[in-house]
Amino acid sequence: MAESIELLGIRTLKEVLAKQGRRFENSDNKTFDLIVDGKYAEVKNKKKPYSQLDFLSFTDKQYDKILKEEFLIFLVCNVENPERIEIYEFNSNELREKTPKKYTSHEFNKSVIDKISKTKYQQ
Repeated sequence: MAESIELLGIRTLKEVLAKQGRRFENSDNKTFDLIVDGKYAEVKNKKKPYSQLDFLSFTDKQYDKILKEEFLIFLVCNVENPERIEIYEFNSNELREKTPKKYTSHEFNKSVIDKISKTKYQQ
């Protein structure tokens, strides 16, 4: 099974941080991915290069943290092309001063779909 974009991006980021001599560990907080140099860090991964960046999305919990706390954000771009990966680092305080566009969705988890799904088609 191929490694997910998220896992590949985080693994590559860890390799870069190690080469820079920075301290990092997996986060003890479900809202964040890592702790880097003693600060919580969120890692956002994009398949395409930065020049094709469409948007960065944050969960409601993450956005609430942006408004109240300082943490690091790593944007890992071009994850589909590991030889040309691009990593950008910024601070949540920088986003706090900006106004995001708010989109909402209505999600149904698998257990709900399992209860209503009657027919399975296979080729």
